[in-house]
Amino acid sequence: MTYIPSHFEISESESLKLIKDISFGQIMIIHQGRIIQAFIPFELDIDEMCLYGHVAKKNELLNGLDGAIQVTVNFFGDHTYISPSWYLSTDQVPTWNYQVVVVEGKATTVNKEETLKIITQLSAIHEEKFEQPWTMDKLPEKKTNAMLGAIVGFRIDITNISGKSKMSQNKDQKNRDSLIAGLRSQDNSVSKKVSEIMNTTKSI
Repeated sequence: MTYIPSHFEISESESLKLIKDISFGQIMIIHQGRIIQAFIPFELDIDEMCLYGHVAKKNELLNGLDGAIQVTVNFFGDHTYISPSWYLSTDQVPTWNYQVVVVEGKATTVNKEETLKIITQLSAIHEEKFEQPWTMDKLPEKKTNAMLGAIVGFRIDITNISGKSKMSQNKDQKNRDSLIAGLRSQDNSVSKKVSEIMNTTKSI
């Protein structure tokens, strides 16, 4: 479970959009009393309410993934430090603003044909932004077969989604505006991105 105060909770549709935007997640399972994790890209199928991914055959995650009924995937969005010096009020403390979506579900590994579909679709999603997208059919058949022999695809049927966007919604608008200005003054793109998110987020 994830602690989410009501003023930081986001809807399922907002959470699904974040998953699509972030795409890269941390998958975790418990196998033989140990937490096993991996960091991999995911494809979200909203119609089926499931995630697709793949890992190397040598990845320890595979030892307990097939049939696992308690799988967690964390998607970490934009995040940054918030300095008390940026507030108009003088009684504030340091904090961190961030976005995260936690997905829980049940996992099933798939065969080579399904794995090929997963990696084909995943690459197509991320290649579509390019003027000349790379496609799987450009890969030699020998290379494709070798790759498929080294990875395993899987599907996670989603049973629960928890989305959190902590963007100072619990602060008054004047202090929020001051925080946004402070973030915009920083010489890094992440702080500026968080300031943009805050600017479109309403206070409670």
